[in-house]
Amino acid sequence: MARERDLSAAEKIYIDAAEQNALYMLATTAREAENLLPDRDGEHLRTLYSSGLVKRQHGRMKYDELKARAPFGRCLLCGNSEISSLDHHLPKDMLPLYTICPVNLVPACGKCNQKKGDRIGATASQRTLHPYYDRPGQAGRYLFADITSWPVQFRVQALPEWDAELSERVEYHFRTFDLAQRYAEFCVSVVTANQWLHQKIRNESGAPALTAHLQEDAEQHAGTHGLNAWDTALRYGLANSTWYLHHGVDQSP
Repeated sequence: MARERDLSAAEKIYIDAAEQNALYMLATTAREAENLLPDRDGEHLRTLYSSGLVKRQHGRMKYDELKARAPFGRCLLCGNSEISSLDHHLPKDMLPLYTICPVNLVPACGKCNQKKGDRIGATASQRTLHPYYDRPGQAGRYLFADITSWPVQFRVQALPEWDAELSERVEYHFRTFDLAQRYAEFCVSVVTANQWLHQKIRNESGAPALTAHLQEDAEQHAGTHGLNAWDTALRYGLANSTWYLHHGVDQSP
């Protein structure tokens, strides 16, 4: 019962910290406390997650429910790959009290989970984004695809509203999960699947018609998947690419 109260209190502290962009301070403070006086139930809490939540039938239902929070079944860290696990945003090995805290569990693919590892960050700027609380794209587009040849080149461009810490964090997240290369790899199947239609539109109706189609496709995709989804950035990149219009549409990516 005492630990239940501790877990409920920890979850409230976590949510308050996340809403005030203070998770890093919470993580470093909790890590220092754990190093000084390890949680007596730390191993039990980690076992409760791995054996109770992941493996047991009733726990597994909750585990799958948490995974199902991700829109379109996509990993919330890379935005594309199939979800295979829950990532502990604050690592369970260093911070056992947050091992089974639902808001600390992020639906992720295996590659992202592995790449992130058990890291808190050396500084407040060197930490990955929490998809439930960090929404850097609310004010506009920050993910862009430059298409002047294959492969597609992805980049992040800071918005005017961002402070220095957020700008560094978005870049850090982008590098940590190797998103430029992975997005370029994701593009191949999408571009290949649409090239026949794009060639047909251009050949039958002209280049302006293809540009209009690509722009409309990008806007529709932004409305359903988000302005800063990688495949939204790809579609805007295609719509703005003179190279694709006249050359790339005829070349395999």
